[in-house]
Amino acid sequence: MESPATATRAQSPPSIPPRSSSLTHSCSISINPISLVINECITITSAMRKNARWAQSGVSAILGTGSSPDTAPDAGEDISLISRLGLRTKRTRTTQDNPLMAGFSKLRVDLAECRDISTFDTVSLFHPFLQVIRSSSITGPITSLALNAITKFFSYRIISLSSPRLPLAMQLLSSAITHCRFEASDSSQDEVVLLRILRLMECMMCGIGGDLLSDESVCEMMETGLSMCCQMRLSEMLRRSAEMSMVTMCQRAFELLKQIEPEANSSTLEAMTSTSSGNIGSVQMGEPASAEPNSTPGPESPNPSTPEFTPTAGQEPADNAYSNVDLKPYGLPSIRELLRVLISLLDPHDRQHTDMMRVMALRIIDVAFEVSGLTIATHASLRSLAVDDLCRHLFQLLRYDSPQILQTSLRVSSTILHTLRPHLKLQQELLLSYMISCLHLLVDIPKEPGIDPILYEGVPLTPKVLLRSPSSVTTGSSSGTSTPVPVKERQRLGMEGGQRGPDARETMVECLSGLTRIPSFMVDLFVNYDCDVDRADLCEDLIGLLSRNAFPDAAAWSTPNVPPLCLDALLSYVSFLADRLDMPPKIKPNYPTVKQLMEQRDKKQLIIQGTSKFNDDPKNGIQFLVEYGIIDDASNPKSISRFLRNTSRISKKLLGEFLAKPSNKDILDCFIDSFDFTDKRIDTGLRELLESFRLPGEAQQIERIVEKFSERYCEFGPKEVANKDAAFVLSYSVILLNTDLYNPQVRNRMTLEQYKRNLRKVNNNEDFVPEYLEAIYNAIKNQEIIMPEEHNNQAGFDYAWKELLQKANSSGELFVCDDTSIYDAEMFRATWKPIVATLAYVFTSATDDMVFMRVITGFDHCARIATRYNISDALDHIILCLSKISTLTAEPSATSSADSTEIQVDGSSITVSDLSVRFGKNYKAQLATVVLFRVVRGNEYLVRSGWREIIHIWLNLFANSLISPYFSELQDKLDVPAIPMVTPGNVIKRNDPKDSSIFSTLSSYLSSYAVDGPPEPSDEELESTLCTVDCVNSCNLSEVFDNISALDSGKVQYMLQSLLEEAMLLQQRRPFLSLRNEFNNDALSIGGQSPLISTSDEKQNLPSFAPLSIYVLEMATCLVLKDAECLAMLRPKLMATFTAILRNAGNVYPVVIGRVICYMLAILRRVIDEYTTSLSEEKLADIKKLVGEIFLSAASVDNDILKESGPISATGIVYCFRNCPDNIKMILLDAPEQAFWKALESLLENPEAASVIFEVVEEITGIPDSDGEFQVKNEKDSTKLRLIHNSANFQAVIDLLGAFASAGSVGSEWEQRHDHRSGSIRRLGRSSTPPTTNLAASANINSRGESGGPRGVVEGVDRRNYSTIKGSASGNKQGSEDSRRGSTVINGKRMTAAEVNAAVAAGTYPGMQRPYVDVVERAVKAVKMINAFRSQVTDLIAELKLERNDGWTTFWFPVLDGLLLQCLNACREVRQQAFGSLQRTLLSPELSATYDDFEWTAIFGTVLFPLIAGLLRPEVYQSDPRGMGETRLQAASLLCKVFLYYLERLSGWEGTLDLWLQILDMMDRLMNSSPRDNLEEAVAESLKNVLLVMSSSGYLVQPEKAPGDNKRLELWDQTWKRLQRFLPPAILDSLPGSLPGNIPAAVDLPAAEDSSEPVEG
Repeated sequence: MESPATATRAQSPPSIPPRSSSLTHSCSISINPISLVINECITITSAMRKNARWAQSGVSAILGTGSSPDTAPDAGEDISLISRLGLRTKRTRTTQDNPLMAGFSKLRVDLAECRDISTFDTVSLFHPFLQVIRSSSITGPITSLALNAITKFFSYRIISLSSPRLPLAMQLLSSAITHCRFEASDSSQDEVVLLRILRLMECMMCGIGGDLLSDESVCEMMETGLSMCCQMRLSEMLRRSAEMSMVTMCQRAFELLKQIEPEANSSTLEAMTSTSSGNIGSVQMGEPASAEPNSTPGPESPNPSTPEFTPTAGQEPADNAYSNVDLKPYGLPSIRELLRVLISLLDPHDRQHTDMMRVMALRIIDVAFEVSGLTIATHASLRSLAVDDLCRHLFQLLRYDSPQILQTSLRVSSTILHTLRPHLKLQQELLLSYMISCLHLLVDIPKEPGIDPILYEGVPLTPKVLLRSPSSVTTGSSSGTSTPVPVKERQRLGMEGGQRGPDARETMVECLSGLTRIPSFMVDLFVNYDCDVDRADLCEDLIGLLSRNAFPDAAAWSTPNVPPLCLDALLSYVSFLADRLDMPPKIKPNYPTVKQLMEQRDKKQLIIQGTSKFNDDPKNGIQFLVEYGIIDDASNPKSISRFLRNTSRISKKLLGEFLAKPSNKDILDCFIDSFDFTDKRIDTGLRELLESFRLPGEAQQIERIVEKFSERYCEFGPKEVANKDAAFVLSYSVILLNTDLYNPQVRNRMTLEQYKRNLRKVNNNEDFVPEYLEAIYNAIKNQEIIMPEEHNNQAGFDYAWKELLQKANSSGELFVCDDTSIYDAEMFRATWKPIVATLAYVFTSATDDMVFMRVITGFDHCARIATRYNISDALDHIILCLSKISTLTAEPSATSSADSTEIQVDGSSITVSDLSVRFGKNYKAQLATVVLFRVVRGNEYLVRSGWREIIHIWLNLFANSLISPYFSELQDKLDVPAIPMVTPGNVIKRNDPKDSSIFSTLSSYLSSYAVDGPPEPSDEELESTLCTVDCVNSCNLSEVFDNISALDSGKVQYMLQSLLEEAMLLQQRRPFLSLRNEFNNDALSIGGQSPLISTSDEKQNLPSFAPLSIYVLEMATCLVLKDAECLAMLRPKLMATFTAILRNAGNVYPVVIGRVICYMLAILRRVIDEYTTSLSEEKLADIKKLVGEIFLSAASVDNDILKESGPISATGIVYCFRNCPDNIKMILLDAPEQAFWKALESLLENPEAASVIFEVVEEITGIPDSDGEFQVKNEKDSTKLRLIHNSANFQAVIDLLGAFASAGSVGSEWEQRHDHRSGSIRRLGRSSTPPTTNLAASANINSRGESGGPRGVVEGVDRRNYSTIKGSASGNKQGSEDSRRGSTVINGKRMTAAEVNAAVAAGTYPGMQRPYVDVVERAVKAVKMINAFRSQVTDLIAELKLERNDGWTTFWFPVLDGLLLQCLNACREVRQQAFGSLQRTLLSPELSATYDDFEWTAIFGTVLFPLIAGLLRPEVYQSDPRGMGETRLQAASLLCKVFLYYLERLSGWEGTLDLWLQILDMMDRLMNSSPRDNLEEAVAESLKNVLLVMSSSGYLVQPEKAPGDNKRLELWDQTWKRLQRFLPPAILDSLPGSLPGNIPAAVDLPAAEDSSEPVEG
């Protein structure tokens, strides 16, 4: 016969291609493999010979190796020497009597013939070793040697894939080691054998030939390993080793799964495991149990009844059952069976399985899914196990209190969600909902001092998903640490986290944190749950959970590790979104679009609101749902019933009561008709119905429901039920049976026989089939008909799980959004609030730099996401939180400026204030500020309400001199002074910054107290202020301002709105702040008055000036003026605010009013500039409307306030008016209610504004030339007064010029004092004697400023311009010498008497310089301009086509009246100009040539007579006692001249007599007005001249010369009567009765002498 080696060479086995490479480490050997095998055989037999059982066979075994190959016996022959020789003798003991020894001997013989071990039959090689392994009579050490030998064969590559009959050898080896038995000895030695078995199984599975094992072999090996893991009698080390081996083998098995083709369909397990041979039974593993001592290989005690396995000598395993089996490598059946057994170990209700076994199984399952979880999903049989049994057991294990069970269960849950998530949509919802309900803190966030509650606004206090009733939750106080109920007690009562302990909560948080790190986990939640109508808002709830538990107080309910874990999860989520910003948006096929998702989400919110309303009031709820289209029609019962059936959010109890109402019968019918009872037993159908709503308790309601159910059930033709009446009774009996069996108050339960007896003759007068009733009875007895929501036990869970699996089939798979970012925007829009709130709160409470950096990164990511997706609310809230943390949004303190100190060193300065010091010490605040402006910078276009906080910060920085008032180039175009800075309360100059000695510091400190001022800032305060300055510089605010300038109107409007709101708030707060003198001294001190801001303002209740208001308003104005689009869109809002400020001018400081008017006019000018390019009627109307709005608002301001705001307002008017087209200027002049002119008139009372306003008037009227006519500025002008196109404007400009002229009265006081001093100085010059008194003292004007001009003006000018004439005691001697020389020394300059007189006359004498020169000059020019109008009156009358009477009233009278008023001016220069102008006007040919009738005669009654009457008033006379006398004389002369000029024309007028008599009366009053004026003689002389002219002209003749002429007679008679009354007799006598024909020329009247006291005329 052939040896195994020969047989192998003769018939080579087919090569088996490997499916994968070996996973076990192998190495080559240095000795001959055959020698190694022989040595192993010798080692084992040697050990066996040392045993008493095999002690007699030692020689035979040793010598057996020397047999010659030629004499080697066949396997079936007696090999004893005696037998072969044919001798009969007594049989001796040989190796054949010991098969175990014989096997090794035969192997040695066979190996002696082998030259290549790789060609040796593997089955033969293994045979003796396997005999030892399977023998129960072998001791443990010998078995261990056999196991070790085979392990070496694999490790040393003695066995290879080319080894003959390797598959069969592997099956035999697997069977041997899984059925290994050996004699018990020392327990430690026995466990070594088991360890050897584990090692060998691991080598088999992961080494050469592992892929050749059959499914049955693998199952046996896995069962063996699991048995070792679960045997409690084994040591802990062995069990752990077994677990490690199982992990390794499972890794290999499930790695192989990746190479198995997925199943074509979900066929049954029998079909998958069927084989062609049919010899191998179904692949099945027995479940390991800790109570089965023989379930694992191990030592056995001697048992006589158990036969020992004793193979026949020379018998090989090839003769066993395996020889005829077609060996197929293991695959899906064994893997599925392994997974099934591992899952079965998790059953929490199987008490045979210990927690240790469950933990072991969980660990192995975790490894399996880690290796091939994605592949498991492709195999339906494996996926069904994971989706159903595994998840069901896992979710039940999560409720265990064992930390190890919980941790491993969560680990496995996390792993399967990583891999099978697309197939676990509803399972994942159940898991996350439970964890959220357990972990979400239901207590308020504690209020910490110094943390604004707005920072954590948006963190949900309760999740949307609650697995327990909210009514059972009682919230405690606002603090988790100071609650009156202890934490443990609250947890025990279920008030917190479902009674989960701190460690359990931490474990759950770790699991959730790991899940959130799945790249698309949160997006998947949002798309598949939050946007699904029937699913919970898991994404929002999970973010809310992480946010709430990231707060520090969460550690009180769990562990200190929970808050950072939650924070890290949130930051990972935000980082994930930020990383996907650059991902190109794409959508997978069959995935929903963003629009579809948002529609679903909106619908979901409507359904939630509708069901909530339905649960409160079904009628209102249905009405709401109909209104929003969720239900088609309120009268359609099918639509209502369909909604009620498919919506799980409706209260089941309320639903049952609603359906059972008689009024809802149609809805009940449609509701029950929606059920399908095909092939269902009546109790099954009733159970399905009653699980959809709670059966009401009222009998009539139950009857209605059961009756309709019976009808519907019978429609499906059940064989066991005859008719609907029988169905009704049977259904009612099922309900009663359920109550009887499960009601705790029922003691005697109904039996089956009783139940059958109660239903006799009910089924159409027949009995129901007994088996049918028995099945119903048993079904109810085994499982109660319940409302699962009302039972938190196993029955409730089983129903919920069954319902979950049913819904899983219709809900579809979960969309995985791992490679698309199209949903990120809406997800972040729904979740940003709690995230930002958490970051803000953690930022304020953190102390670690790493936390700061992580939170800052989180803020930056959130801002980037919000910017990319245009989520302005998120960006605004980020700005709000950071601004609150920055501490720069508080209202400016009323005393901030008074407490600040400015340090000036080497030309630079720094202001130290409370804010700068406090902010410089606050590292968090500085960090928040820098982060804030880093967030804002570049994202200005998206900011909305956040501008309010940014503006607050700017105002605080500006109020503390930390930023410049200059923020835009547009400020330069406003033509207004720079925004005034806040003046510090104290200024300290340091000339030598190096001088910092202790003495210097102490002296500065003491000196500050000596002057009752604050101490000089310390070095620490200076350092803090410098830190603040550096922080502000780091914010790059200039870049922010530049970016704002580039925004369009749609984006700027939000900033403008915030600016305007802040402006109104500032007006309400009115902080008391002073100004820095950058506004220039003249603006702060007008005419020597005290500065505009003084501490007396508070005492007088005057409104305080706020530079902040100007800052805000000017910024708003610059935004509007930015471009044409902003101007058109934003102007109305800004103008409305300006108007409101002007309407409330009494509460606003005048400088603010002035700037507001200036800003309004700047806007007007910009509008004009924009419109003039293409001016239409519509644009003109807009300009008119704007003009009216501006000037009517300005006119509403009190004159005193407007007067004080004069310079700035006047600047604005000039800025607007100058260079405008004439048609626009006319619109300005025609402002409603003469508002433009009123504004000018109010402003000119301010000395500084008057010059500016006068320029506007010159722009309106033109400048008179030397001939007294207006110059034509443009040759195209049709008229010189091109802008004065109506009577209203004509009167207004005359009045305004009159006001300018009246202002010149301030020059009268200087004139009168000049008269007095000039006489003294002339006398001084003549005497050449220096004055002995201080002439400057006499030059001082009333210190109270009482003069004809504005208050305070004279005083200021006098203080500036009047200098003291220097003299000293030693000047007397020098003066004596000068008197001898005929000269004097004035202010160090020698002057002769002639020079003194000349200087006095010229007004250049020291101390006598004339003040108000510009005011008087304007007044004189104004009079000239009034006079110049006379040349334009005729043209205006003709242009306007007025009637003559109207022309006189409209044009001539205003001119004459204006001149008349100035003839009464106290200033002589103005008065003289007015008299000259009036005379020229009255004697001008235009005046009389305009009218053919005698309308012009009104000049006497309206001009000349009022003029004389005014001059005769004492107050007018007192204004210039010396000059008014001369003026009266001039008035008398003017009256006479005008009368004589018009005498010829008056001859034909009927009123000549009356006019002449009035003239005589006036002359009478003038002669008797003042004896000192010498008017009597002068007036009489003038009157005499008039009489002579009248007589010579024939108007006044003696009666005898005009007989019959009654008029002349009366004139003569009345004249002489009047003359006799007041003329002296001497003059009367000098008048001849017949006057000569030649009339002498009138002589000039003599000058009147000085008169100090007027006499009433």
